[in-house]
Amino acid sequence: MRYGVILFLLFGHVLCAQQSGRIETDRPDQTECPFIVKKGYFQAEIGFNRAIDAGDIRYLLPTSLLKIGVHPFVELRYTVLQVPGIGFSMESFGFKSHLFKEKGFLPRSALIVQYHRNQDRRDQSELNPMPHSIGETILTFQNSLGGAWGVGYNFGAEYHSDGGVEGIYRIAPNVNIGERGYAYAEVFGRFPQTKFTDTWVDGGLAYYVSDNIKADISAGKSLRADDSWYVALGISLRMRLW
Repeated sequence: MRYGVILFLLFGHVLCAQQSGRIETDRPDQTECPFIVKKGYFQAEIGFNRAIDAGDIRYLLPTSLLKIGVHPFVELRYTVLQVPGIGFSMESFGFKSHLFKEKGFLPRSALIVQYHRNQDRRDQSELNPMPHSIGETILTFQNSLGGAWGVGYNFGAEYHSDGGVEGIYRIAPNVNIGERGYAYAEVFGRFPQTKFTDTWVDGGLAYYVSDNIKADISAGKSLRADDSWYVALGISLRMRLW
């Protein structure tokens, strides 16, 4: 009930917010986009996920990436999870900074830096089987390919408390569908390959309800484990604060 009230209030503010270009989001794919939330705007990207990890069903209701534009070239980011029976737990916080606009073959680009406060298994390595990721830096890029086509891609590094580093890669070609929708396919993972790293493929659809509201649906599958996959529904909202 309380989440319905929160969403109702957010929708009310969003609908009254000043229109200033379409909302740009990091979801539904895993590939982070190079766009920055506009200065003075608050943005919430909320996902409702059902995942099966090695046969164990998990629900994350919701996963939320919260952003505030504090400068034309900088946004602050805060990721929060809710796990049934546990409540809210902060996963990470950090910032995204604009680097370059797209020009010819040169992609639009941005830098993401995040500190991880809480993790749940995802950042294990063979040297240290305990959850211990402390943060990551990601370079995110996007190129227009002509017509309705484009591609986003990320390269980065994840840092561990034992001094280890794992590489991050993500690539997501996409195509516009009409004036309000688009579809994407994606491959993402980490390297070097160990028993704790994996490669995934996924895909999804997104639809702009308005300039400030975007809905999405997606699903993904592990290429290593036959019984690991996820499905997700999402809604992203933007409102002006000042």
